[in-house]
Amino acid sequence: MEIQCECGQFRARLQAFPRDTPGRLVCYCADCQMYLHHLGRTDLLDVNGGTEVIPAYPSDVKILQGLEHLTCTRLTATGTYRFSTSCCNTPIVNTRPGEPWAGFLRCVYTARDAHSLDQTLGPVRSRIMGRYAQGTPPAGTPDKLNLKALVTVMPFMLKGKILRKSRASPFFADDGITPISSPQVLTDAQRQAARV
Repeated sequence: MEIQCECGQFRARLQAFPRDTPGRLVCYCADCQMYLHHLGRTDLLDVNGGTEVIPAYPSDVKILQGLEHLTCTRLTATGTYRFSTSCCNTPIVNTRPGEPWAGFLRCVYTARDAHSLDQTLGPVRSRIMGRYAQGTPPAGTPDKLNLKALVTVMPFMLKGKILRKSRASPFFADDGITPISSPQVLTDAQRQAARV
């Protein structure tokens, strides 16, 4: 499975893509919405302000080209590391050092046939943070993160922890902590401007 930015200058390969992944989710949180507003990519939000995320293990990601186009944003000094591209402003992945989770946005997954891609990825397994949705989110969406969502994704996370899938992340230096692109931390004014 390959992922790429909108213009194709950034490309990466998922070495061991988890088929029918339990981690496929839609997040309606204020941070995800704020980030896409900051990038000017609200076209990637669904009608309720949701962001579809499909995770892979960091150690299974190999960047093929376009490393120089990756930029990093943090909404706060302690926030998630969010990588996008400078070439075409495509949000790529949300991740943290030491965690077996690289949450790739749905827009970067590529396939000749979108239907077959959805069959490979499997269905959306959970929707979370419905209290921040625009309008009324789909039925069954919890206000925050409920037990069903946790139970759905925990096997993926536990397997990643046991197999040390957070190591050798291409988004962090050899020390496993320093991001490969110096993060831009949003100012109060920038966060305020990006609020929904």
